[in-house]
Amino acid sequence: MKKKKSEIFKYLKHPDPFESGLSFCAGCPLELLIRLVPKTLGNDIVITGTPSCSAPVLLGQNTGTWHKLAYYGTLMTGAAANATGLARYYNRAGIDNTVVCFNGDGTAADIGFANLSGAAERNEPFIYICYDNEGYMNTGIQKSGTTPFGAHTSTTPVGKKSRGNKNRRGKNLPLLMAMHRIAYTATATMSNLGDLAEKLLKAKEKKNEGFVFLHIFCPCPTGWGVGTDKSIELCRMAVKTNYYPLWEAENGKFTFTHKVKKPKPIFEYIKLMKKFKHLTEDEIQVLQESVDYNYRLLTKIEAE
Repeated sequence: MKKKKSEIFKYLKHPDPFESGLSFCAGCPLELLIRLVPKTLGNDIVITGTPSCSAPVLLGQNTGTWHKLAYYGTLMTGAAANATGLARYYNRAGIDNTVVCFNGDGTAADIGFANLSGAAERNEPFIYICYDNEGYMNTGIQKSGTTPFGAHTSTTPVGKKSRGNKNRRGKNLPLLMAMHRIAYTATATMSNLGDLAEKLLKAKEKKNEGFVFLHIFCPCPTGWGVGTDKSIELCRMAVKTNYYPLWEAENGKFTFTHKVKKPKPIFEYIKLMKKFKHLTEDEIQVLQESVDYNYRLLTKIEAE
């Protein structure tokens, strides 16, 4: 019997501009994402980014690089400002092009949030993709603004006087961006590739109306303490527990793109990784309440 081809291939209409071997950590789903973006959007996109897990691949090393895309590197403090300049140049030159600002949560949620918010407020016509691995993974696994409660990082260690991240709720970055009422905001992850590809294509269309923000849940096997074969399982369980709901918002109007009928308890997700292994039942309940709160908030906003 001929094996049915996955539906994701219908979205991959462009050649892969990356070499067959890249310098990501083993099992990192960021490689899947970084290949999916141009294969879906096209190789004529212009990417700009900052120091991050993706930078060694996108920027290259020494005199070589691992791809054939146009890439412009910048500082973490000015990622969205740099993308703004590129988008405005192409517009003034009469060139129809898609600028993609591609960064981690450290840049998007923390160091570069001011100019990200500014670009959103001005409704600049480019796509901002944040791949969120919940920490500064490229520089030593430090806590970021999106690090969840209880998570073990190098700056929120577990010991006699510390129980991991004490902040009860991580920064809900995609919701913050949607509250700017920009042209398009969406969440996505690598376990739901059809959903991700659809949102990439929609982002390319909506950027003609203004600013677009895509938030991609992207586990870090190295920093989270999981096997190199578990990344997609983590993504899948994050969705099934409502830890990471999939939704989109057009000009502030929210819609769930995938609803979980019977969400699993958060323990089914956190038991898969070492960064939560120290949590007590009471601490797990705090994390569960945070997940429930965020989901209730989304359902109420969607009902508006």
